[in-house]
Amino acid sequence: MIFNTYDAILNGYEAESDQDAIDYAREMVWYECETLEQSIGYYRYINTVGGVDIYYDYGADYYFFCPSED
Repeated sequence: MIFNTYDAILNGYEAESDQDAIDYAREMVWYECETLEQSIGYYRYINTVGGVDIYYDYGADYYFFCPSED
């Protein structure tokens, strides 16, 4: 699937749980980040925080973030 992602990621080994990714999303200044289209095959939706969708790519072990379409 093709996602419009922010260029910021959180590596899985840096996060102890999904809550760390949620906290990361709350603290990040997203308007300073660029976006790019990316094909990701193995992902799991985590949550939406402040207009940012949080996903976990379990194939590559990292969290990625997308602008929410709401």
